[in-house]
Amino acid sequence: MQSLNGFQTLSIVGVFFSVFCQLVLFLINKKVDNMWALYPTWLLVFMLGTVLRFFSKDDHHYH
Repeated sequence: MQSLNGFQTLSIVGVFFSVFCQLVLFLINKKVDNMWALYPTWLLVFMLGTVLRFFSKDDHHYH
């Protein structure tokens, strides 16, 4: 499996952070309207990263 690019890494970290925030908000008995909308957004960011990785040059540079 190839390594993830920046967009894909950002989306995965975003999902974990969103879940963590949602859990903390639940524990302190707070509610944020439309928090669910973050998850499709992170999915779109991940898909954008996948498309960009697919169409990018496949040059392996070793510095």
